[in-house]
Amino acid sequence: MAGSLAPRGASADQLSAEQGDDERGYIAVEELSYETIIDASDGYSATLRVRTALHNASNSQRDAVQSLALPATSLLRSIRVARDGQWTDGMGTVIHDEPQRRDPGTVFARSLPPLARGGLPAAEVVAFGLEPNTTIQVELVVTVYPRLRGNNWELDLPARGHDQINLAVDRRVLVKGLRKNEPFWADDTSNRGKPYIATGGRDGITVKWPAHLAKQSVLEGHYELTPGPAGFDDGEFRVYLRLGQTAPPRPDHVVLAVDRSLSTSSMLQGQTHRMFMGLLDAMPTGTTFDALGFARRVVPLIDLPKGNAPRVGDSAARTALQRALDANEREPGTDLVATLVEAVERAKAQHAKRPMIVVVTDGMLPVSLDPEQVNRAFEKAVGRRGPRPEVLFVVDDPLLVRSGLDPAHPMARIAAALGARISLESVAQLQGRTDTELLAAPRVLGQLDVSLPESMTLDQPPPTGLVAGNFVLLTGHYVGKPAAAVDVLGELGGQHVTQKLRADEQERLPQALAAAVGAAPNEAASEGYARPPWYEAEDERTAQLGIAHAGRGGVERKGYLDRKIFRHYLTIRVLPRARVCYNHALGRDPAQGGRAVLHMEVAKGEVMLAGAAGLDLKALDDKLVACLTEAAWALDIPAAELDDKVYVLRYPVRLIPPEDGKSADVVEGISDDMMMELMAAPPGRGTLAAIGSNE
Repeated sequence: MAGSLAPRGASADQLSAEQGDDERGYIAVEELSYETIIDASDGYSATLRVRTALHNASNSQRDAVQSLALPATSLLRSIRVARDGQWTDGMGTVIHDEPQRRDPGTVFARSLPPLARGGLPAAEVVAFGLEPNTTIQVELVVTVYPRLRGNNWELDLPARGHDQINLAVDRRVLVKGLRKNEPFWADDTSNRGKPYIATGGRDGITVKWPAHLAKQSVLEGHYELTPGPAGFDDGEFRVYLRLGQTAPPRPDHVVLAVDRSLSTSSMLQGQTHRMFMGLLDAMPTGTTFDALGFARRVVPLIDLPKGNAPRVGDSAARTALQRALDANEREPGTDLVATLVEAVERAKAQHAKRPMIVVVTDGMLPVSLDPEQVNRAFEKAVGRRGPRPEVLFVVDDPLLVRSGLDPAHPMARIAAALGARISLESVAQLQGRTDTELLAAPRVLGQLDVSLPESMTLDQPPPTGLVAGNFVLLTGHYVGKPAAAVDVLGELGGQHVTQKLRADEQERLPQALAAAVGAAPNEAASEGYARPPWYEAEDERTAQLGIAHAGRGGVERKGYLDRKIFRHYLTIRVLPRARVCYNHALGRDPAQGGRAVLHMEVAKGEVMLAGAAGLDLKALDDKLVACLTEAAWALDIPAAELDDKVYVLRYPVRLIPPEDGKSADVVEGISDDMMMELMAAPPGRGTLAAIGSNE
């Protein structure tokens, strides 16, 4: 045997097999099945068992090395192997750096750290001397940290990669330990009473199962200590934090505000109607309600006869709201400030003592929207004596629901400034929830800090805050005596929050794991982990790159907007309209000229905000400015399927009056160098870069 058969390009999971000189292109070892089994629990962690079946199809013994991407922040705990259904437990061992041979039938595993900060961890499995025409099963037991999203636990399973001819095509997902007849989901697919869900391994998925938690605190966490090797005074620690549910408000008047901008799903308004009707059904009969739709403009969705809002049981008002939402009218723009101000003023007109505003949106907001500006406008509308309405943002966007809402996202920053609650779930999932479950969504936690002694150091600073549905797992090291407890500090709705976490000491994980098919693992463990001599450094590098690609969501980026697309649509949609505006202006003043900057913020194909600024005109002309603003709003770009970015475009134009004896005018883009975009993933965290910049 002289080498290995391994994938040519980097892809997430990989299986390399020992190969002979005369076996080019021959696959000796293949993966017959791949399963992920989750043991459901209601703690801060859960157990994931990754089970793979390896088959040696050749007529001789073969070695195999498999790399497997694991969920973020996971820890490899133990290993089991089986042949003919007989399972054998493994045990801890040490790692030898030099390539060596091991006895046939021995299987080893070790953790692979991420190539870069924020990347996915992985496991490397080495099987020595697989018997000819024989299949073995390898099970890796991993501790994972699911997030709590509403009433469900969620765990992201990474993509396995593309075009792996020796890996199983399907991934079977099982969740065990559920209550009788309880479902679980892989993305939006339910198991429908079956014991497992078969999914494709090509892409990453999110597994969900019901949560059953007792009374929760506002800020929950867990603090683990792992001492270093014997004889040393150092060690590692981990701090896990998440937001719990809070006491729900009991409003006497509810204003629904539905985002009707073009970036929202075409199904959002219909799903919002069903969710809101369920919410009204659960409220006391004396509660009143109102409804608004917003995009560039804010419009009422129901009439208020004699200025009085209908009660929750008013069938005529409910029918009117259903008709308005079923019409599914949408338009460009997202004016959140005007929406909140209008909702406050309409609630004040009802003399409500405990008003509440429920905003259903996809969370795509202009990045130029200043949270403090939003809060000042809100406070001004409320006034000094008026009751301050509770605000709940229901954020429904597939990308945000899956990836989570970063504390720096405009939606999270605005919610923090307002002291508002956030529910990060699709509206379809909220149907059937009680008012207590929906309205108990927590506020955004700001000013997050972990108080540590000098002997303890975090590997990286904590985030600035924490949003519902997310968790943070902080890791660090200590030298000397660690703290028996740590204090976690934050600010929630203008109030300081403190949580003391007491240390839970953990056993130190072994360097690697060893097992033997059909035998005790002691001898294999005494020899220690080693890679076979045929597995080269190039194979290892390819495997590591594959795991890194899986951490970025796969090797291909599809459905994103680029500079060429923006340049094309600015030229055919905006510039001709600007020329028309200038023609009309010349009719009013033949000497008019100068320059202006058209400003647009775009997300998912929708212009959220547009205007004309940077004006330098020979003569003031309000009609020209208004017309140029409408030209900027006319930008129409295809919605990108997987694009979670917010783009900020600044398109300067020069207005050149006609020369003597000529009637033509010129409106031209000054330079491609001046067209800017804000690349943000998630929105609000990007940097400005000029297209074709040389200025």
